[in-house]
Amino acid sequence: MAPVSAQDSAIIHHKKAQYCRLSDCGQWDELAPIFLDSCKFIFTDPQDNIVDEGGIYYDFPTKDKFFGFLKSSMSLLQTIHIVGPAELEQTAPDEIKAVWPLTYQTATKGPAGGFHGTGGGHYFETWKKVGDDWFIGDLKMKRIFWKTVIYPE
Repeated sequence: MAPVSAQDSAIIHHKKAQYCRLSDCGQWDELAPIFLDSCKFIFTDPQDNIVDEGGIYYDFPTKDKFFGFLKSSMSLLQTIHIVGPAELEQTAPDEIKAVWPLTYQTATKGPAGGFHGTGGGHYFETWKKVGDDWFIGDLKMKRIFWKTVIYPE
């Protein structure tokens, strides 16, 4: 594994922290610049099959498709993402591979009724350097577990 400079590691860790916070706060316009326009977003189950929830396949070929989905689907939900430190590997002067452990919770907004889900897994990302900055070029989230509880109204 090629070493990653402390400066590049700090930039990537900072941007991943922003990713979590901005996602959890629904600040999609502030979140979008962390990704390249060509970024692919894929979410899989433990067997590496694309997640299918009610006929919605979590396979988005571009940033625009992914953010369109988020803006339309997340208005009734609240999330919290918690990631650990990344395993980083410099694969080219302008490319770093990152693997992040993840725990997340999703719930319907409001104090009563709805559902609550807890999941965990890993993000597998390719970060690309453009100028002096780093951006996510590809993101795959592999879900290891996902448990939900439905609450009556």
